[in-house]
Amino acid sequence: MARGRGMPSDSNGNERTLAALREAERLLRNIVEHSTNLFYVHTTDHILTYVSPQSRQFFGCEPEEAQVRWTELITDHPANRLAIEATQRAIDTGERQPPYQVECLGPNGRRIWVEVNETPVVENGRTVAIVGSLTDITGRRLAEQGRERLLVQLNAVLNSIHEGVVIIDLTGNVLTMNPAALALHEYASVEEARRPFRWYLKTFELTGPDGLPLPYRRWPVARAVRGERFADYEVGVRRKDTGKSWVASVNGTPVQDADGVVILFVITLRDITGPKRAREEIARLNADLAARAAELEAANRELEAFNYTVAHDLRKPLTTISGFCQVLQEMCGSRLDNRCRTCIQEIFDGTWRMNRLIDALLDFSHLAHAEPRCEPVDLSALAEEIAADLHLESPERCVTFRISPGVAAYGDPGLLRVVLDNLLGNAWKYTGDREEAVIEFGAADVDGQPACYVHDNGRGFDMAEASRLFAPFQRLCGAGDCDGFGVGLATVERIVKRHGGRVWAVGAPGAGATFYFTLGGISR
Repeated sequence: MARGRGMPSDSNGNERTLAALREAERLLRNIVEHSTNLFYVHTTDHILTYVSPQSRQFFGCEPEEAQVRWTELITDHPANRLAIEATQRAIDTGERQPPYQVECLGPNGRRIWVEVNETPVVENGRTVAIVGSLTDITGRRLAEQGRERLLVQLNAVLNSIHEGVVIIDLTGNVLTMNPAALALHEYASVEEARRPFRWYLKTFELTGPDGLPLPYRRWPVARAVRGERFADYEVGVRRKDTGKSWVASVNGTPVQDADGVVILFVITLRDITGPKRAREEIARLNADLAARAAELEAANRELEAFNYTVAHDLRKPLTTISGFCQVLQEMCGSRLDNRCRTCIQEIFDGTWRMNRLIDALLDFSHLAHAEPRCEPVDLSALAEEIAADLHLESPERCVTFRISPGVAAYGDPGLLRVVLDNLLGNAWKYTGDREEAVIEFGAADVDGQPACYVHDNGRGFDMAEASRLFAPFQRLCGAGDCDGFGVGLATVERIVKRHGGRVWAVGAPGAGATFYFTLGGISR
Protein backbone atom coordinates (compact mmCIF):
# COMPACT_ATOMS: atom_id res chain seq x y z
CA MET A 1 0.00 0.00 0.00
CA ALA A 2 1.55 3.30 -1.07
CA ARG A 3 2.31 5.99 1.52
CA GLY A 4 0.72 9.38 0.92
CA ARG A 5 3.06 12.15 -0.17
CA GLY A 6 3.80 14.72 2.56
CA MET A 7 2.25 12.65 5.42
CA PRO A 8 4.18 13.57 8.69
CA SER A 9 5.39 10.82 10.98
CA ASP A 10 4.13 10.49 14.63
CA SER A 11 7.55 11.40 16.00
CA ASN A 12 7.55 14.71 14.19
CA GLY A 13 4.13 15.58 15.59
CA ASN A 14 5.19 14.84 19.14
CA GLU A 15 8.27 17.00 18.77
CA ARG A 16 6.19 19.94 17.58
CA THR A 17 3.76 19.50 20.50
CA LEU A 18 6.58 19.39 23.03
CA ALA A 19 8.15 22.48 21.45
CA ALA A 20 4.85 24.35 21.68
CA LEU A 21 4.48 23.36 25.33
CA ARG A 22 8.02 24.49 26.10
CA GLU A 23 7.35 27.82 24.38
CA ALA A 24 4.06 28.29 26.29
CA GLU A 25 5.84 27.46 29.56
CA ARG A 26 8.59 29.95 28.69
CA LEU A 27 6.04 32.66 27.94
CA LEU A 28 4.06 31.89 31.09
CA ARG A 29 7.20 31.95 33.23
CA ASN A 30 8.25 35.21 31.58
CA ILE A 31 4.82 36.74 32.36
CA VAL A 32 4.90 35.50 35.95
CA GLU A 33 8.45 36.70 36.63
CA HIS A 34 7.85 40.16 35.15
CA SER A 35 4.45 40.73 36.78
CA THR A 36 4.03 43.09 39.72
CA ASN A 37 2.04 40.37 41.48
CA LEU A 38 3.48 37.44 43.41
CA PHE A 39 2.33 33.96 42.35
CA TYR A 40 2.41 30.77 44.39
CA VAL A 41 1.17 27.18 44.48
CA HIS A 42 0.48 25.14 47.59
CA THR A 43 -0.93 21.72 48.33
CA THR A 44 -4.08 20.96 50.22
CA ASP A 45 -1.83 20.53 53.26
CA HIS A 46 -0.73 24.18 52.90
CA ILE A 47 2.78 23.28 51.78
CA LEU A 48 4.16 25.76 49.25
CA THR A 49 5.55 24.10 46.15
CA TYR A 50 6.23 27.28 44.16
CA VAL A 51 6.80 30.99 44.91
CA SER A 52 7.56 33.50 42.15
CA PRO A 53 10.61 35.82 42.29
CA GLN A 54 8.44 38.77 43.40
CA SER A 55 8.98 37.50 46.96
CA ARG A 56 12.09 39.68 46.97
CA GLN A 57 9.97 42.83 46.55
CA PHE A 58 7.10 41.67 48.77
CA PHE A 59 9.00 40.10 51.69
CA GLY A 60 12.69 40.85 51.12
CA CYS A 61 13.65 37.19 50.76
CA GLU A 62 14.30 34.63 48.05
CA PRO A 63 11.45 32.41 46.81
CA GLU A 64 12.99 29.29 48.43
CA GLU A 65 13.12 31.05 51.81
CA ALA A 66 9.55 32.29 51.43
CA GLN A 67 8.40 28.69 50.79
CA VAL A 68 9.80 27.65 54.18
CA ARG A 69 9.08 30.79 56.28
CA TRP A 70 5.66 31.76 54.92
CA THR A 71 3.92 31.33 58.27
CA GLU A 72 6.38 33.80 59.82
CA LEU A 73 5.61 36.38 57.11
CA ILE A 74 1.95 36.60 58.11
CA THR A 75 1.11 38.85 61.10
CA ASP A 76 -1.38 38.16 63.86
CA HIS A 77 -3.87 40.71 62.53
CA PRO A 78 -7.50 39.55 63.18
CA ALA A 79 -8.29 39.75 59.45
CA ASN A 80 -5.75 36.99 58.74
CA ARG A 81 -7.88 34.36 60.50
CA LEU A 82 -10.59 35.00 57.89
CA ALA A 83 -7.98 34.37 55.16
CA ILE A 84 -7.18 30.89 56.48
CA GLU A 85 -10.90 30.05 56.58
CA ALA A 86 -11.36 31.24 52.99
CA THR A 87 -8.48 29.05 51.76
CA GLN A 88 -9.89 26.03 53.54
CA ARG A 89 -13.31 26.60 51.97
CA ALA A 90 -11.69 26.65 48.52
CA ILE A 91 -9.97 23.34 49.26
CA ASP A 92 -13.13 21.75 50.65
CA THR A 93 -15.53 22.94 47.95
CA GLY A 94 -13.24 23.17 44.96
CA GLU A 95 -14.78 26.60 44.26
CA ARG A 96 -13.01 29.90 43.88
CA GLN A 97 -13.54 32.26 46.82
CA PRO A 98 -13.86 36.07 46.72
CA PRO A 99 -10.58 37.98 47.10
CA TYR A 100 -9.53 38.73 50.67
CA GLN A 101 -6.91 40.91 52.36
CA VAL A 102 -3.99 39.82 54.54
CA GLU A 103 -1.47 41.81 56.58
CA CYS A 104 2.14 40.59 56.10
CA LEU A 105 5.67 41.52 57.10
CA GLY A 106 7.48 43.17 54.23
CA PRO A 107 11.18 44.03 53.85
CA ASN A 108 12.81 45.25 57.09
CA GLY A 109 9.76 44.19 59.09
CA ARG A 110 7.52 46.83 57.50
CA ARG A 111 3.85 45.85 57.61
CA ILE A 112 2.20 45.57 54.22
CA TRP A 113 -1.27 44.64 53.01
CA VAL A 114 -1.86 42.24 50.13
CA GLU A 115 -4.96 41.17 48.29
CA VAL A 116 -5.16 37.37 47.80
CA ASN A 117 -6.81 35.70 44.81
CA GLU A 118 -6.84 31.91 44.88
CA THR A 119 -8.10 29.28 42.42
CA PRO A 120 -8.39 25.59 43.35
CA VAL A 121 -6.95 22.97 40.97
CA VAL A 122 -9.46 20.11 40.77
CA GLU A 123 -8.83 16.63 39.34
CA ASN A 124 -11.49 13.93 39.30
CA GLY A 125 -13.71 16.04 41.55
CA ARG A 126 -11.04 16.51 44.19
CA THR A 127 -8.91 19.57 44.99
CA VAL A 128 -5.25 18.75 44.54
CA ALA A 129 -3.65 22.22 44.81
CA ILE A 130 -4.27 25.93 45.16
CA VAL A 131 -2.84 28.49 42.70
CA GLY A 132 -2.83 32.04 44.07
CA SER A 133 -1.55 35.56 43.53
CA LEU A 134 -0.75 38.46 45.86
CA THR A 135 -1.26 42.12 44.95
CA ASP A 136 0.37 44.78 47.09
CA ILE A 137 -2.47 47.09 48.19
CA THR A 138 -0.63 48.87 51.00
CA GLY A 139 -0.94 52.25 49.30
CA ARG A 140 -4.59 51.72 48.52
CA ARG A 141 -5.24 50.51 52.06
CA LEU A 142 -3.52 53.58 53.55
CA ALA A 143 -5.54 55.81 51.21
CA GLU A 144 -8.75 54.09 52.31
CA GLN A 145 -7.81 54.51 55.96
CA GLY A 146 -7.02 58.15 55.32
CA ARG A 147 -10.35 58.55 53.59
CA GLU A 148 -12.12 56.88 56.51
CA ARG A 149 -10.42 59.23 58.96
CA LEU A 150 -11.34 62.15 56.72
CA LEU A 151 -14.95 60.95 56.58
CA VAL A 152 -15.06 60.71 60.37
CA GLN A 153 -13.75 64.26 60.65
CA LEU A 154 -16.06 65.43 57.88
CA ASN A 155 -19.07 63.86 59.59
CA ALA A 156 -18.12 65.57 62.84
CA VAL A 157 -18.06 68.90 61.03
CA LEU A 158 -21.27 68.19 59.11
CA ASN A 159 -23.08 67.14 62.27
CA SER A 160 -22.24 70.48 63.89
CA ILE A 161 -23.70 72.52 61.00
CA HIS A 162 -27.28 73.65 61.51
CA GLU A 163 -27.90 74.01 57.76
CA GLY A 164 -28.56 70.94 55.66
CA VAL A 165 -25.50 69.64 53.78
CA VAL A 166 -25.72 67.09 50.94
CA ILE A 167 -22.64 65.65 49.22
CA ILE A 168 -23.16 64.14 45.77
CA ASP A 169 -20.87 62.40 43.28
CA LEU A 170 -20.19 63.36 39.69
CA THR A 171 -23.35 61.63 38.45
CA GLY A 172 -25.65 63.25 41.01
CA ASN A 173 -25.97 60.31 43.37
CA VAL A 174 -26.13 61.18 47.06
CA LEU A 175 -23.05 60.13 49.06
CA THR A 176 -24.02 61.49 52.45
CA MET A 177 -26.23 63.97 54.31
CA ASN A 178 -25.77 65.63 57.66
CA PRO A 179 -28.51 65.32 60.34
CA ALA A 180 -30.05 68.67 59.38
CA ALA A 181 -30.47 67.55 55.75
CA LEU A 182 -31.81 64.15 56.85
CA ALA A 183 -34.47 65.86 58.96
CA LEU A 184 -35.48 68.17 56.11
CA HIS A 185 -35.88 65.21 53.74
CA GLU A 186 -37.52 63.01 56.43
CA TYR A 187 -34.84 60.30 56.42
CA ALA A 188 -33.88 58.28 59.48
CA SER A 189 -30.30 57.48 58.43
CA VAL A 190 -27.61 58.23 55.87
CA GLU A 191 -28.06 54.73 54.44
CA GLU A 192 -31.69 55.54 53.64
CA ALA A 193 -30.66 58.78 51.90
CA ARG A 194 -27.77 57.26 49.93
CA ARG A 195 -29.71 56.70 46.72
CA PRO A 196 -29.29 57.42 43.01
CA PHE A 197 -30.62 60.73 41.77
CA ARG A 198 -33.38 59.15 39.68
CA TRP A 199 -34.96 57.92 42.92
CA TYR A 200 -35.21 61.51 44.18
CA LEU A 201 -36.90 62.51 40.95
CA LYS A 202 -39.67 60.05 41.76
CA THR A 203 -39.92 60.93 45.45
CA PHE A 204 -39.77 64.75 45.46
CA GLU A 205 -41.42 67.55 43.54
CA LEU A 206 -39.65 70.91 43.19
CA THR A 207 -41.22 74.23 42.25
CA GLY A 208 -39.83 77.68 41.51
CA PRO A 209 -40.70 80.95 43.25
CA ASP A 210 -43.59 81.28 40.79
CA GLY A 211 -45.07 78.00 42.07
CA LEU A 212 -44.60 76.18 38.75
CA PRO A 213 -42.84 72.75 38.67
CA LEU A 214 -39.09 72.95 38.06
CA PRO A 215 -37.84 70.98 35.05
CA TYR A 216 -35.03 68.50 35.79
CA ARG A 217 -32.32 70.73 34.30
CA ARG A 218 -33.12 73.43 36.90
CA TRP A 219 -32.98 71.14 39.92
CA PRO A 220 -30.08 72.11 42.23
CA VAL A 221 -28.43 68.70 41.76
CA ALA A 222 -28.59 68.99 37.96
CA ARG A 223 -27.10 72.47 38.10
CA ALA A 224 -24.33 71.26 40.40
CA VAL A 225 -23.46 68.30 38.13
CA ARG A 226 -23.13 70.76 35.23
CA GLY A 227 -20.45 72.52 37.30
CA GLU A 228 -22.50 75.59 38.16
CA ARG A 229 -21.93 77.58 41.32
CA PHE A 230 -25.09 79.12 42.72
CA ALA A 231 -26.24 80.79 45.91
CA ASP A 232 -29.60 81.56 47.54
CA TYR A 233 -31.44 79.53 44.89
CA GLU A 234 -35.03 79.44 46.13
CA VAL A 235 -37.05 76.29 45.46
CA GLY A 236 -40.22 74.82 46.88
CA VAL A 237 -39.87 71.18 47.99
CA ARG A 238 -42.64 68.63 48.46
CA ARG A 239 -42.16 64.99 49.39
CA LYS A 240 -44.81 63.12 47.43
CA ASP A 241 -45.34 60.17 49.77
CA THR A 242 -45.69 62.19 53.00
CA GLY A 243 -46.92 65.52 51.63
CA LYS A 244 -44.37 67.56 53.61
CA SER A 245 -43.78 70.91 51.89
CA TRP A 246 -41.18 73.56 52.62
CA VAL A 247 -39.19 76.30 50.92
CA ALA A 248 -35.43 75.92 50.63
CA SER A 249 -32.62 78.35 49.94
CA VAL A 250 -29.93 76.30 48.18
CA ASN A 251 -26.21 76.86 47.51
CA GLY A 252 -24.11 74.65 45.24
CA THR A 253 -20.30 74.36 45.02
CA PRO A 254 -18.06 71.89 43.13
CA VAL A 255 -15.11 70.47 45.09
CA GLN A 256 -11.76 70.02 43.32
CA ASP A 257 -8.69 67.96 44.14
CA ALA A 258 -5.11 69.25 44.22
CA ASP A 259 -4.93 69.05 40.41
CA GLY A 260 -8.08 71.13 39.95
CA VAL A 261 -10.24 68.17 38.93
CA VAL A 262 -13.81 68.21 40.24
CA ILE A 263 -14.32 65.15 42.44
CA LEU A 264 -17.69 65.84 44.08
CA PHE A 265 -20.28 68.52 44.79
CA VAL A 266 -21.51 70.07 48.02
CA ILE A 267 -25.06 71.39 48.28
CA THR A 268 -26.19 73.32 51.33
CA LEU A 269 -29.81 74.13 52.02
CA ARG A 270 -31.86 75.77 54.75
CA ASP A 271 -35.55 75.91 55.43
CA ILE A 272 -36.76 79.46 54.79
CA THR A 273 -40.47 78.68 54.92
CA GLY A 274 -41.00 80.78 58.05
CA PRO A 275 -38.85 83.76 56.95
CA LYS A 276 -40.42 83.67 53.48
CA ARG A 277 -43.93 83.75 54.91
CA ALA A 278 -42.85 86.54 57.25
CA ARG A 279 -41.41 88.50 54.29
CA GLU A 280 -44.58 87.96 52.31
CA GLU A 281 -46.68 89.08 55.29
CA ILE A 282 -44.45 92.13 55.77
CA ALA A 283 -44.74 92.93 52.06
CA ARG A 284 -48.52 92.60 52.28
CA LEU A 285 -48.64 94.79 55.37
CA ASN A 286 -46.35 97.33 53.72
CA ALA A 287 -48.58 97.38 50.67
CA ASP A 288 -51.63 97.87 52.90
CA LEU A 289 -49.78 100.54 54.85
CA ALA A 290 -48.75 102.30 51.65
CA ALA A 291 -52.34 102.19 50.42
CA ARG A 292 -53.61 103.52 53.74
CA ALA A 293 -50.91 106.19 53.74
CA ALA A 294 -51.95 107.22 50.24
CA GLU A 295 -55.58 107.34 51.35
CA LEU A 296 -54.60 109.34 54.43
CA GLU A 297 -52.52 111.71 52.34
CA ALA A 298 -55.44 112.22 49.98
CA ALA A 299 -57.77 112.74 52.96
CA ASN A 300 -55.34 115.25 54.47
CA ARG A 301 -55.15 117.14 51.21
CA GLU A 302 -58.93 117.20 51.03
CA LEU A 303 -59.10 118.29 54.67
CA GLU A 304 -56.57 121.05 54.08
CA ALA A 305 -58.48 122.23 51.03
CA PHE A 306 -61.67 122.09 53.09
CA ASN A 307 -60.02 124.11 55.88
CA TYR A 308 -58.96 126.83 53.49
CA THR A 309 -62.38 126.86 51.83
CA VAL A 310 -64.17 127.07 55.18
CA ALA A 311 -61.75 129.73 56.38
CA HIS A 312 -62.38 131.80 53.26
CA ASP A 313 -66.14 131.32 53.44
CA LEU A 314 -66.21 132.17 57.16
CA ARG A 315 -63.99 135.22 56.87
CA LYS A 316 -66.19 136.86 54.28
CA PRO A 317 -69.31 137.18 56.50
CA LEU A 318 -67.10 137.98 59.51
CA THR A 319 -65.53 140.83 57.57
CA THR A 320 -69.02 142.04 56.65
CA ILE A 321 -70.19 141.86 60.29
CA SER A 322 -67.13 143.62 61.69
CA GLY A 323 -67.35 146.25 58.92
CA PHE A 324 -70.98 147.07 59.71
CA CYS A 325 -70.11 147.25 63.42
CA GLN A 326 -67.54 149.91 62.62
CA VAL A 327 -70.01 151.77 60.37
CA LEU A 328 -72.65 151.74 63.13
CA GLN A 329 -70.11 153.07 65.62
CA GLU A 330 -69.05 155.88 63.30
CA MET A 331 -72.47 156.85 61.90
CA CYS A 332 -74.75 156.29 64.86
CA GLY A 333 -72.41 156.15 67.83
CA SER A 334 -73.51 159.49 69.26
CA ARG A 335 -77.19 158.57 69.06
CA LEU A 336 -76.82 155.12 70.70
CA ASP A 337 -76.98 154.54 74.40
CA ASN A 338 -74.23 152.73 76.30
CA ARG A 339 -76.00 149.37 76.15
CA CYS A 340 -76.23 149.47 72.34
CA ARG A 341 -72.61 150.56 71.99
CA THR A 342 -71.56 147.66 74.30
CA CYS A 343 -73.49 145.18 72.20
CA ILE A 344 -71.87 146.45 69.00
CA GLN A 345 -68.43 146.22 70.63
CA GLU A 346 -69.14 142.62 71.75
CA ILE A 347 -70.15 141.71 68.21
CA PHE A 348 -66.96 143.28 66.86
CA ASP A 349 -64.78 141.49 69.46
CA GLY A 350 -66.53 138.21 68.61
CA THR A 351 -65.63 138.55 64.95
CA TRP A 352 -62.04 139.33 65.93
CA ARG A 353 -61.84 136.19 68.11
CA MET A 354 -63.40 134.13 65.32
CA ASN A 355 -60.73 135.38 62.90
CA ARG A 356 -58.03 134.38 65.38
CA LEU A 357 -59.61 130.93 65.78
CA ILE A 358 -59.63 130.50 62.00
CA ASP A 359 -55.94 131.47 61.91
CA ALA A 360 -55.22 128.93 64.68
CA LEU A 361 -57.06 126.19 62.77
CA LEU A 362 -55.11 126.91 59.60
CA ASP A 363 -51.78 126.98 61.44
CA PHE A 364 -52.57 123.69 63.21
CA SER A 365 -53.55 122.07 59.91
CA HIS A 366 -50.42 123.34 58.19
CA LEU A 367 -48.15 121.88 60.88
CA ALA A 368 -49.49 118.38 60.12
CA HIS A 369 -47.58 118.45 56.81
CA ALA A 370 -44.61 120.70 57.62
CA GLU A 371 -41.30 118.84 57.16
CA PRO A 372 -38.65 119.94 59.69
CA ARG A 373 -35.64 121.69 58.16
CA CYS A 374 -33.05 120.60 60.68
CA GLU A 375 -30.01 122.64 61.69
CA PRO A 376 -28.35 123.69 64.98
CA VAL A 377 -30.70 125.97 66.97
CA ASP A 378 -29.83 128.14 69.99
CA LEU A 379 -32.92 127.58 72.14
CA SER A 380 -31.70 129.91 74.89
CA ALA A 381 -31.47 132.79 72.43
CA LEU A 382 -34.99 132.04 71.14
CA ALA A 383 -36.32 132.01 74.70
CA GLU A 384 -34.66 135.41 75.40
CA GLU A 385 -36.31 136.90 72.30
CA ILE A 386 -39.76 135.56 73.22
CA ALA A 387 -39.40 136.79 76.82
CA ALA A 388 -38.54 140.27 75.55
CA ASP A 389 -41.60 140.25 73.26
CA LEU A 390 -43.89 139.24 76.16
CA HIS A 391 -42.52 142.07 78.33
CA LEU A 392 -43.22 144.54 75.52
CA GLU A 393 -46.83 143.34 75.21
CA SER A 394 -47.52 143.70 78.95
CA PRO A 395 -44.88 146.00 80.46
CA GLU A 396 -46.97 146.50 83.60
CA ARG A 397 -46.49 142.87 84.74
CA CYS A 398 -43.79 141.84 87.17
CA VAL A 399 -42.39 138.61 85.70
CA THR A 400 -38.88 137.25 86.18
CA PHE A 401 -37.45 135.03 83.44
CA ARG A 402 -34.65 132.65 84.38
CA ILE A 403 -33.22 131.34 81.13
CA SER A 404 -30.26 128.95 81.23
CA PRO A 405 -27.60 129.95 78.70
CA GLY A 406 -26.21 127.61 76.06
CA VAL A 407 -29.21 125.31 75.61
CA ALA A 408 -29.11 124.14 71.98
CA ALA A 409 -30.71 121.46 69.84
CA TYR A 410 -30.84 120.18 66.26
CA GLY A 411 -34.13 120.97 64.55
CA ASP A 412 -36.21 123.42 62.51
CA PRO A 413 -35.66 126.97 63.85
CA GLY A 414 -39.12 128.20 62.84
CA LEU A 415 -40.99 125.24 64.28
CA LEU A 416 -38.97 125.25 67.51
CA ARG A 417 -39.79 128.95 67.93
CA VAL A 418 -43.48 127.99 67.73
CA VAL A 419 -42.87 125.42 70.52
CA LEU A 420 -41.24 128.00 72.82
CA ASP A 421 -43.79 130.67 71.87
CA ASN A 422 -46.61 128.40 73.05
CA LEU A 423 -44.91 127.07 76.20
CA LEU A 424 -43.56 130.44 77.39
CA GLY A 425 -46.80 132.14 76.33
CA ASN A 426 -48.81 129.62 78.38
CA ALA A 427 -46.57 130.20 81.38
CA TRP A 428 -47.07 133.97 80.95
CA LYS A 429 -50.88 133.54 80.78
CA TYR A 430 -51.23 131.19 83.74
CA THR A 431 -49.06 133.30 86.03
CA GLY A 432 -51.22 136.35 85.39
CA ASP A 433 -52.67 136.27 88.93
CA ARG A 434 -49.21 136.19 90.59
CA GLU A 435 -47.80 139.46 91.89
CA GLU A 436 -44.28 138.15 91.32
CA ALA A 437 -44.27 135.54 88.60
CA VAL A 438 -41.24 133.39 87.80
CA ILE A 439 -40.77 131.54 84.49
CA GLU A 440 -37.77 129.28 83.93
CA PHE A 441 -36.31 127.70 80.82
CA GLY A 442 -33.46 125.21 80.83
CA ALA A 443 -32.33 121.62 80.19
CA ALA A 444 -31.96 118.63 82.46
CA ASP A 445 -31.45 114.86 82.30
CA VAL A 446 -34.72 112.99 82.72
CA ASP A 447 -34.44 109.20 82.95
CA GLY A 448 -30.98 109.40 81.39
CA GLN A 449 -32.17 111.46 78.41
CA PRO A 450 -31.57 115.22 77.90
CA ALA A 451 -34.79 117.24 77.92
CA CYS A 452 -35.75 120.91 77.84
CA TYR A 453 -38.25 122.30 80.31
CA VAL A 454 -40.39 125.40 80.93
CA HIS A 455 -41.40 125.88 84.58
CA ASP A 456 -43.68 128.50 86.11
CA ASN A 457 -45.12 129.28 89.53
CA GLY A 458 -48.63 129.84 88.16
CA ARG A 459 -51.94 128.22 88.99
CA GLY A 460 -50.82 124.72 87.89
CA PHE A 461 -53.24 121.94 87.03
CA ASP A 462 -54.66 118.68 88.34
CA MET A 463 -52.62 115.67 87.10
CA ALA A 464 -55.89 113.77 86.69
CA GLU A 465 -56.56 116.04 83.70
CA ALA A 466 -53.05 115.75 82.23
CA SER A 467 -54.27 113.54 79.37
CA ARG A 468 -56.37 116.43 78.04
CA LEU A 469 -53.53 118.94 77.96
CA PHE A 470 -52.33 118.12 74.45
CA ALA A 471 -55.71 117.32 72.85
CA PRO A 472 -56.84 119.93 70.27
CA PHE A 473 -59.53 122.33 71.47
CA GLN A 474 -59.49 120.87 74.98
CA ARG A 475 -59.17 123.34 77.87
CA LEU A 476 -58.84 122.45 81.53
CA CYS A 477 -61.20 123.53 84.24
CA GLY A 478 -60.46 127.07 85.39
CA ALA A 479 -58.84 128.11 82.09
CA GLY A 480 -61.87 129.99 80.80
CA ASP A 481 -60.60 133.37 82.02
CA CYS A 482 -57.38 133.00 79.98
CA ASP A 483 -57.20 133.83 76.31
CA GLY A 484 -56.79 130.91 73.91
CA PHE A 485 -58.52 128.21 71.86
CA GLY A 486 -56.87 125.01 73.14
CA VAL A 487 -54.62 124.35 70.13
CA GLY A 488 -51.32 125.71 71.48
CA LEU A 489 -50.20 122.59 73.37
CA ALA A 490 -51.56 120.32 70.63
CA THR A 491 -49.35 122.26 68.22
CA VAL A 492 -46.36 121.80 70.55
CA GLU A 493 -46.90 118.04 70.68
CA ARG A 494 -47.23 117.78 66.91
CA ILE A 495 -43.97 119.68 66.29
CA VAL A 496 -42.03 117.77 68.94
CA LYS A 497 -43.18 114.42 67.54
CA ARG A 498 -42.13 115.47 64.03
CA HIS A 499 -38.67 116.01 65.52
CA GLY A 500 -38.68 112.47 66.95
CA GLY A 501 -39.25 113.61 70.54
CA ARG A 502 -42.00 113.63 73.11
CA VAL A 503 -43.61 116.19 75.43
CA TRP A 504 -45.20 115.79 78.86
CA ALA A 505 -46.18 117.95 81.84
CA VAL A 506 -46.06 117.79 85.62
CA GLY A 507 -48.07 120.07 87.88
CA ALA A 508 -50.33 120.55 90.86
CA PRO A 509 -53.17 122.99 91.52
CA GLY A 510 -51.73 126.27 92.88
CA ALA A 511 -48.14 124.94 92.70
CA GLY A 512 -47.21 125.79 89.12
CA ALA A 513 -46.45 123.54 86.16
CA THR A 514 -43.42 122.17 84.34
CA PHE A 515 -43.51 121.17 80.69
CA TYR A 516 -40.75 118.87 79.39
CA PHE A 517 -39.87 118.03 75.79
CA THR A 518 -37.11 116.02 74.13
CA LEU A 519 -35.44 116.63 70.79
CA GLY A 520 -32.57 115.11 68.90
CA GLY A 521 -29.18 116.39 70.02
CA ILE A 522 -30.10 118.62 72.97
CA SER A 523 -26.95 120.04 74.56
CA ARG A 524 -26.16 122.33 77.45
